[in-house]
Amino acid sequence: MSDVISPLLQWLNAHPELAGLATFLISAGESVAILGTIVPGSIMMTALGALAGAGVIPLWGTILWAILGAIVGDGISYWLGHYFKDKLNRIWPFRHHPSLLRSGEKFVQKYGSMSVFIGRFVGPVRALVPMAAGMLGMKPLQFTIANVASAIGWAPAYMLPGILLGAASLELPPDIAVHVMLVLLLITLFILLCLWFLYKLLQLISTQINQVQNWIWYQLKNSRHLSPLTILLKHHNPKRTHGQLNLAFYFLITSFLFLCLAFYSNWHGPAAITINNAFYHFFRGIRTKGLDSCMIDITLLGQKHVLLPVVLVVFGWLIFSKRWRVAFHALALAILAAGGVFVIKHIFQSPRPWGIAINPESFSLPSGHTTIATTVYIGFAFLVANSLRPKYRWPFYTAAVLIALFVGISRLYLGAHWFTDVIGAWLLSASVLIFVIISYEREQENPIHPWGILIVSFLTLAFSYGFFHYRHFTDLKQSYSELNWPTFTIEMHEWWRRNDILPTYHVSLFGIPTLTINIEWVGDIEKIQTTLQKEGWVEPPARDWVSTLHRIADIQSTEYLPMVSPQYLDKRPELIMVRRADGVKNPLVLRLWDSNRIMNDNKATLWVGIVGVIPRTYSWIYKSKQEVIEIDPALVFPNKSGAGWEWKMILMNEFVKKKMINQKIMLVRENPSIHKKK
Repeated sequence: MSDVISPLLQWLNAHPELAGLATFLISAGESVAILGTIVPGSIMMTALGALAGAGVIPLWGTILWAILGAIVGDGISYWLGHYFKDKLNRIWPFRHHPSLLRSGEKFVQKYGSMSVFIGRFVGPVRALVPMAAGMLGMKPLQFTIANVASAIGWAPAYMLPGILLGAASLELPPDIAVHVMLVLLLITLFILLCLWFLYKLLQLISTQINQVQNWIWYQLKNSRHLSPLTILLKHHNPKRTHGQLNLAFYFLITSFLFLCLAFYSNWHGPAAITINNAFYHFFRGIRTKGLDSCMIDITLLGQKHVLLPVVLVVFGWLIFSKRWRVAFHALALAILAAGGVFVIKHIFQSPRPWGIAINPESFSLPSGHTTIATTVYIGFAFLVANSLRPKYRWPFYTAAVLIALFVGISRLYLGAHWFTDVIGAWLLSASVLIFVIISYEREQENPIHPWGILIVSFLTLAFSYGFFHYRHFTDLKQSYSELNWPTFTIEMHEWWRRNDILPTYHVSLFGIPTLTINIEWVGDIEKIQTTLQKEGWVEPPARDWVSTLHRIADIQSTEYLPMVSPQYLDKRPELIMVRRADGVKNPLVLRLWDSNRIMNDNKATLWVGIVGVIPRTYSWIYKSKQEVIEIDPALVFPNKSGAGWEWKMILMNEFVKKKMINQKIMLVRENPSIHKKK
């Protein structure tokens, strides 16, 4: 294969002005039926991407020509199939290998118009699907939309590995660049393998569940006392009654899990549950003003004052259309969801997390926004999708599930709910949805007009959302604004003498103790930074894609800081500096946080931090313990130029896993004699 690729790359290096034409021909040849099995398009596209990433040929022009070539190649295949139709069976090579064409036909029959989009990314049928679509009479407009959309995604995706490799070669040595790409490829393959394994596992579980439920359904029908259950769970289509039993089974499971979660949270208290604290501290630590506004916009999609008017308008429209049964089931979604939330909140009376300016007056479990959003959006998606053929239903369900997911995440981000509140909301919504669907499927309903309910729902939602957003967005920004942990004043001599001034001596991103504070420093942060710079400390390089590749691929990863920084009191470090030290293998990093403690004597801030080595990316794989260094003044002041500072070491005892250990902490402050001279 290199005999073909190498001359091509050499020729393009010599004639970069013809790169667009070469890219177009390769991309088109890769997409034309039969020819695509001969042309090594995948390898050539990667090679072209490498040249584009290295700047030998223009990047965006090359991608554009690749997209155009893919569109033309699939178009040629489609019109060949459209023109010859059944005559293709008598043409070489299909005359001798009819299974090739049949595989493309089966793929198109299974996925419909989406087959053109999906088939573009599936190697064995990629070049045959457009031809099969033309043979089977797919409309030109449908084919063209799918063809263009898939080409826009396919060309950059196939060229991306080469683009990254070419770009990396400009910044990294060739051997390291190849290593980076291999690691990224292995990570991608591992993720795909996990997804494939999960898919097969779910298929196996589903098969086993169906077998068990077939047996249960048979026993129920033949039971003298339990046979009425089969009447309650009947389906309007006798052949699909077994599906109602599936839904009843899932209803029992989701209801049971919700009750277990609610009682567990109520028994232990939501603040004492580890996973609640992990999500709570994580989202507090990543909050920004811009993201706050975005999350409030999302959370309004689950606001009851926004969604309930939509339900009422849709209910009225269905009544006007004389679809009484559908109307009352649509109304039942909102009533059961809102009513269930109200009752359960007052039964368990779960407290909300601390941390926002004005917490809602209602209780926490379950999340009302998440429950109503999940139930209404997925419920309406069911009503719309039920009127469509199965292959056209997935966009509506996907959109509804994504909205429900993002509304739940927004509640966690804004600090209005615990993680268990959101999980409980999803479980409660699932129970309500299953209950309503079982009732709805008991009788035959004529399909409702999907565009009618979509237009009515969307217009009402737009008006209701816009009105509520206009009236309340400013107030909501103030209500959901993040509160900082309280600040305390302490005496300098007390801090210098005592070892228990701080409430916690650990730093963590998720609220779980992982790193132990080993330095406390009193003074002005700018003076501290100046002092450290005199001692050889420097600011770490800004995060860019090169450092990100180093950390992901674990290539000289200790030269760059980890992509996620630890936090103290849900805050990022105020100061981060690095330096190399004699006798320490990896570079040192010093991080300082505001401890929310102020000295009463001179109003100086107490800073807490960590001095340690920069770990490798996957250090937890290579060794059970990371490199531990003893804190020592020589690590911070190797040149002893900090004349205006003094320090002392204290030995703190900590109980870790029922074993007492000693932790040295260095206390640093401005020399009091300096202040006396001033």
